[in-house]
Amino acid sequence: MTIQTVQILAIPGSLRRDSVNHAALRAAATVGRGDRVAVTIDSLARTLPLFDPDLEVDPPATVARFRAGLERAAGILMAVPEYAFGIPGAFKNALDWTVGAGSLTRKPVTVLSVAAPHRGAHVRIALENVLTAIDADAVFRAIPVTASDLDAGGRIAREPVIASLRDVVAELAARACEAIAA
Repeated sequence: MTIQTVQILAIPGSLRRDSVNHAALRAAATVGRGDRVAVTIDSLARTLPLFDPDLEVDPPATVARFRAGLERAAGILMAVPEYAFGIPGAFKNALDWTVGAGSLTRKPVTVLSVAAPHRGAHVRIALENVLTAIDADAVFRAIPVTASDLDAGGRIAREPVIASLRDVVAELAARACEAIAA
């Protein structure tokens, strides 16, 4: 039996390329690379047109590529900030494009919160509702990241945070393997 690489797609919920959410996904992609795991960051969500049910039958090319990437991945890692007590609009739009195609149905998803303790509760509730509605197999993990965890280049540099990200990726990969085997 050949051991295949578990493909994890990481999707940032922030449009800011230098956001802490992006930094966490970049670090996860780095520590997640191994013999059996590959983490790839996909920023297509930022380029999607506004969701329009009339386009579901023949979606725009960017939507088709986004959905195909989700469907090819064994697991999805999301890092989503809270904005105005909810999901950032562009990210919610991306999730809306997955509904009709079922791109996340029963897909192992880990939602990573890098917010300070006692922050981000509203986005978690909103994401729980949306991910339940689209039948994703979602779990939520919190790894608070502060400015002191970043180096001068905006990369996560503190080993305890990196170790926690490594654990999150390993857990998601294990869940993805279980889903593939089922």
